[in-house]
Amino acid sequence: MRFALNLPVIQAVLYTLDRTTNYTAAGTFFEEVGEGDQVIVLCHGVGLDHTMWDRQVTALAPYFRVVRYDMFGHGRTAARPNVTAIGDFVVQLKELLDFLEISKLTLVGLSMGGVIAQGFAADAHERLEKLILMNTVYRRTDAELKGVRSRLKITVDKGLEPVADLALDRWFDDAFRRANPDVVTRIRNRLISNDLVAYSTAYEIFVEADREIGAALKQVRCPTLVMTGELDTGSTPELAYRMAADLCDAQVVILPGLRHLAPLEDPPQVNRVLLEFLGTDLLSS
Repeated sequence: MRFALNLPVIQAVLYTLDRTTNYTAAGTFFEEVGEGDQVIVLCHGVGLDHTMWDRQVTALAPYFRVVRYDMFGHGRTAARPNVTAIGDFVVQLKELLDFLEISKLTLVGLSMGGVIAQGFAADAHERLEKLILMNTVYRRTDAELKGVRSRLKITVDKGLEPVADLALDRWFDDAFRRANPDVVTRIRNRLISNDLVAYSTAYEIFVEADREIGAALKQVRCPTLVMTGELDTGSTPELAYRMAADLCDAQVVILPGLRHLAPLEDPPQVNRVLLEFLGTDLLSS
C-alpha cells in the first residue's frame, strides 16, 4: 500500500493560508491546521514542545483537523505553580478541547504526552474515537523506574545541560547524529532552554505518574495503537505489550532500529503507520 505523501504544495497552502495560532482562555498555546471532519490532537513529550510534530502535521493535515499544543511550562505555554500531577495536565487538555469545541477526537501522545493521554482516556474515554500511544510508559517496575529517577536527580543537582546530553545519547545513534545535526541541535536547544523549575516539576510528575495512572488502560474501549522503537530503552517493546494486554482493542507496532523520538528519527515510517491505523486507505494511490 502506498500513500500520497508527496504534498509540498498542499503543505505550503496549509501553513501559509489556513494556519491558526492561538491561546486558550487559560493560556495554553496551540496550533490548528486542516479542515477534516476527524480531529487529531497531538501531545508532546516532557522537555519538548509542539514543534516535535512538524513532520506528522505535514502528513496528517491534508486529511484531518490537526491540533497540537504546548503543555504547561513548555514552549509558549507558561508554567503554573499549582501543577502537581498528571491530572493537572489532563485538565489542561480538556480545557483546550472545550475551548475549540471538540467533543470527539483521536488523541496521540508521546512519552509524557502518552501518560497524559492515558489519564484522559481513564477520565473521558467516551470522547475518544481512537487512541495512539507512542514511545510511552505504563505500570513500570522499580527496576524500570531506576533510570528516570536517577536522571531527575541529575537535573535537580546539576541543571539542564547534563540531562539534555544524556537524553540525546539515548534518543539518537551516531549515524542519525551525523546525518541530521540540525535536528539534534534543535532538540538540544529546546531541552536546555526550558525553565529548570518547570522542567523538573514536569519530569518528577512523569517519573511518579504510575501511581496516579494505575491500570487506566483497562477502561479504554476505542481502537488503540501502541507504538515504540525497537531500541527505546525507556519505553521498551516490553512496556508496549504490557499496555496492549490491558487494552480491549490494541495494535502493537515495534519500529525496527528506532529509539525514543521515532517521529523525528524516521518520519516517513511513522507517518505510514499512523495513516494506516487512522484508516486513510481510500486516500492512498
